[in-house]
Amino acid sequence: MATNQGTIQGTAEAVPAQTTTTISDRIQGARSDEEFRSFMFANRESTTVVEYGSTWCAHCQEMFPHFQRLAAEYPQHKYLVAQVDYMDKELRGIKYSPTFAVFKQGRKIDQFYGAEPQQLQDHIWLHSDK
Repeated sequence: MATNQGTIQGTAEAVPAQTTTTISDRIQGARSDEEFRSFMFANRESTTVVEYGSTWCAHCQEMFPHFQRLAAEYPQHKYLVAQVDYMDKELRGIKYSPTFAVFKQGRKIDQFYGAEPQQLQDHIWLHSDK
């Protein structure tokens, strides 16, 4: 896995961005609250789909191929896997794995949980221009 590091343009000066892990060509991974916030800030103008999950979660592993397929089908969005084992503040309201959330312009506009591929596809489609 590769890492991406850049700068986040603030109001006064550029701030170093936290490193995220490249999971696939369309999906990034965040292992801390700081990485999550950095990714969300850098992509605040995009619709972002987040999977909150863990490597030990069987349902998360089952859903990942579908998440990956949908990332290819809806390339206009950004995709992030948030590792719940390493996060604290960004997990407010997250009780189940996997939980999926859709953000637009930095605000959470949708959230759902479960290992239902059709449900995931429906929610991504709902928030797409496609």
